[in-house]
Amino acid sequence: MANYIINECITNDVYILSAETLTSGATVEFDISESRFCGTVGAVTESPITLNISFIQLHDDCCACLSGITISDETLNFKFTRCGTSEEINIDATNFCTEYGVPTTGITYEIQFGSETPFCGTFEGLSPTGVTNYHYSSGPFSLCENCGEEPPRSANTAYDICEVCSDGTVITVYNLTPPHPIYTDGYGTPVTQLNMVTLGGPNGLNS
Repeated sequence: MANYIINECITNDVYILSAETLTSGATVEFDISESRFCGTVGAVTESPITLNISFIQLHDDCCACLSGITISDETLNFKFTRCGTSEEINIDATNFCTEYGVPTTGITYEIQFGSETPFCGTFEGLSPTGVTNYHYSSGPFSLCENCGEEPPRSANTAYDICEVCSDGTVITVYNLTPPHPIYTDGYGTPVTQLNMVTLGGPNGLNS
């Protein structure tokens, strides 16, 4: 038996669980004083196990695990508080889990209902009910203020152009701003490639 670090799926709180060989990244269902939780397996540790904790079973992922231990006879649902208001939004977790996975308590996500304009909401926990047709748009963000309409980031590839005139003088053009290609990074944030120029229309030769 080895002791493993377990990160709880909803809160990201850390627990120590003793079990037979577990694979890093696997999802486990565990019990603490008759309350059930789900978590992701981390590294082996020498730290003592959490008091009254016991292993129950493995699951494919956090969504599959949580859907079996939420309120009886209810599907898995997520509760968000819309940024800038106190409006509570309860979302059926099926689409969110498929696109992103389980959100973390206290973290903000950009969410969209159908084809409507996306909005930002902070995850608060699980809910017994949820409305369908909501889905993950982007995030996570640490604060509501960071969610949504962020200006494009530069890939730190700015450049200047020097032009030699017919009389031998040199003119330097600073902060050149022709249309640059924009791509999306792994966090869903637009990044402007400043050392490239878009040619031949909106997508041009860089598409």
